[in-house]
Amino acid sequence: MSQLHLKIVTPEKLILDEEVSQVNVSTQEGEIGILPHHANLMAKVKPGELVIKRSGKIDSLAIGGGFLQVSDNIVTVMTDLATYATDIDERAVEEAKKRAEQALTQTLSDEEYAETLANLEKSLAQLRIKRRHKVR
Repeated sequence: MSQLHLKIVTPEKLILDEEVSQVNVSTQEGEIGILPHHANLMAKVKPGELVIKRSGKIDSLAIGGGFLQVSDNIVTVMTDLATYATDIDERAVEEAKKRAEQALTQTLSDEEYAETLANLEKSLAQLRIKRRHKVR
């Protein structure tokens, strides 16, 4: 069976570097699924969920903004956040969301506003993913 090689990289470290069968990710143009032998592609990734399928197992990660490159069966995701759903601390993310929402009510420079809005989007993505994958 054909495989893709997936690399997920954040500024801090290499999160994942292995063979997978499928990757689903949210881009500015919408949700895309990447299978082996996908056409070469560059896309802007938006905060949301990245789903990895391999060996009958499915993993979900919360990701922040960044870029995606597909070339010769290698998928590289460069993002400022990549956290497995099981590793998300819901309480800490909820607090970060509240801080960001409060900060948005203040008078901020354009740069501070953009940074705060990006933090809020990442917090919301993490909360959606954590709550979707909670054990019931």
